[in-house]
Amino acid sequence: MSAKKSGGPLIGDNRKARHIYEYLENGDHSLGVTYDSLLYLLDCSVEESSVPLKFQELKTCLQDEEGEYTLMAVPDSCIRLALKMLNNYRRLNNLVIDAKDIPADAPESEKYAAGELTLEKLLNYRKEIEHTDAQTQKPKIDIYEYKAPLDTMLCRYMTAGLYDTEKLSRVTSAEGTIIQGLYSYRMNLSYRRLPASGYMGAGPQDITFYDIRNTLNMTYWESTKVMWTDVQTKNGVIHVLFPQHEFGFGNFIHYFRNVGHEE
Repeated sequence: MSAKKSGGPLIGDNRKARHIYEYLENGDHSLGVTYDSLLYLLDCSVEESSVPLKFQELKTCLQDEEGEYTLMAVPDSCIRLALKMLNNYRRLNNLVIDAKDIPADAPESEKYAAGELTLEKLLNYRKEIEHTDAQTQKPKIDIYEYKAPLDTMLCRYMTAGLYDTEKLSRVTSAEGTIIQGLYSYRMNLSYRRLPASGYMGAGPQDITFYDIRNTLNMTYWESTKVMWTDVQTKNGVIHVLFPQHEFGFGNFIHYFRNVGHEE
């Protein structure tokens, strides 16, 4: 994904960051948020993955001082919440694996399934199961690893182009603005001005970020709110999500509940 500057005025720099990635590295002390988990994903090695991943491409975009991007920044607490919900589900459904139940001679990559799951475990877990293909009757190896869904979810939080509150406020459609990340999955940004002192549109600016679930039926959309809008760097604009947002919009359980139980 490439989004070069179109000749308009250079964006301001109210967090002293050259680019979006540097803003994430610095954290935002004025908001009391850090982005270590997000950075951990962006710095993920993709060399041993069995499928193509875009962690590195996303990182390159965020470091591209000549580009124009919008990031919905995910504080550490959002990823901790997603992991907490996942591990709670696994405990309630007896899916947590005790380290002593994993054979001592199992590959080290399979041992990451033991105990409570973390980002490190999800990124490094890998299991190979050999079986006979039902159609060809030839040996086949199925590979189970979980970098891909993390990569897919992360890429939904960035889009090419500048979507600050000024641009979003000019959208007249009640459905808001459709945006797309590196995998062309559609998300939505909806802007409104809240009332204040009885006057409509005189209050704080409000942005809702939606996962539209591949449907135009808004009743199925999943939403989260923006805590702070329009953090600007030289290569884009950042909207900081509330710390209570669950990273992945509730998809952690769907993707990772059976880690270590593949058959």
